[in-house]
Amino acid sequence: MSDKCKIVIQPSESLADQPLMTFKICGLTPNHEVAIRARTQDEAGTTWMSWGTFQSDEAGSIDISKQAPLAGTFAIADPSAILWSMRPDGDTTNPVSMFEKKTVTPLSVKVSVEINEETVAQTTIVRIFSSKGTEVIREPVDQEGVTGTLFYPASKGPHPAVICLSGSGGGFNEPRASLLAAHGYAAFALAYFGAGSLPRELHEIPVEFIERGLSWLGQHNSVDCDRIAVYGYSKGGELALLLGSLYSQIKAVAAFSGSSFVWQGLRFGRPGSSWTQGGKTVPYLPMKVPLYTIFKLFLGKTVAFRESYTRGLRASKNLDTAAIRVEQINGPVFLVAGTDDQVWPAADFADTIAERLKQHEHQYPCKYFREKGAGHLVCMPYLPSAEVCRNLIFTSSNIEITSIVMIKTWDAMIDFFEEFLK
Repeated sequence: MSDKCKIVIQPSESLADQPLMTFKICGLTPNHEVAIRARTQDEAGTTWMSWGTFQSDEAGSIDISKQAPLAGTFAIADPSAILWSMRPDGDTTNPVSMFEKKTVTPLSVKVSVEINEETVAQTTIVRIFSSKGTEVIREPVDQEGVTGTLFYPASKGPHPAVICLSGSGGGFNEPRASLLAAHGYAAFALAYFGAGSLPRELHEIPVEFIERGLSWLGQHNSVDCDRIAVYGYSKGGELALLLGSLYSQIKAVAAFSGSSFVWQGLRFGRPGSSWTQGGKTVPYLPMKVPLYTIFKLFLGKTVAFRESYTRGLRASKNLDTAAIRVEQINGPVFLVAGTDDQVWPAADFADTIAERLKQHEHQYPCKYFREKGAGHLVCMPYLPSAEVCRNLIFTSSNIEITSIVMIKTWDAMIDFFEEFLK
């Protein structure tokens, strides 16, 4: 280690959805090439690493806010890039998988400066998913068909609430809800399948689970039940839009990579709807999966289901029967979709939603981010985006685009809730 070389990163501890503002290295030999690396471990035990090589200036300093690396996993002058450009360490051939983060345990990232493969300085930054101390309260629940975790500010309420819905992986995601609570919301990470006593498969899920969730929230002193939004991503985006169209208590909807239609449930065998209402099947569109995609699945290869959904759209004789009545949403709508989403044609779906709202003269605003080149937008801001999740392809383009879009649109969603919910 060198006593002269110093790493200055500010803030050294911060909320996980906030940027790094300062990242400087000083005390280096002038005009000398150095490597900067960041390492951390996700909750699946996978080690992730990012790196970049830089040339120090005549004063022996490097300022990553102004200086792009000569080479490395990130290619822009952005201190936060060293976070979202991380890749599984030692794996340079396989597509980038999901960064596993399901709890609110702080994430420690070790940053080092190396010269000729020798570490000359290192430090650790900490990314937290909740405010410091007792400012955010965590309250788990698993009773009477309500499974999830409520996060809410310790300050006197009641607070506007956001119900957070996960995607087709099921269960619930605490970090997103905890981050929203740090911004002043009572955020409820609510499961609709795959947790507690709920159904194990995403097939014919009764939408009435939201009634139980709303009822439980209504008994909580921290929640203002006149200001409730629903936020979902992927299949949870489809569900968020559907719930918003069915329940007037929901006053705003945010959907990342969602759908304008109800689609079949995700299980093998005879297809059925993803959802039921009042014991009856919600009308749905079936996927039309090509034989070669089925063959790939049986071989354990990665597949893109986008074509299966596109073929399903073309095969339908009456799309309107399965269309989500988004014009019935009792509040503003926030949409994010990438044009290179390989799970399903999310941008086409979002186009349809925006057009339907316009045709029906929906009285509330629609904030729509149609992001060129972005893939399936389901990762958290400032964490690496994924190319694949198990055998499912998320994008065919550079995931740097998706990572940058995720940061921008998460911030935009916070602004959306600030404008229309508080």
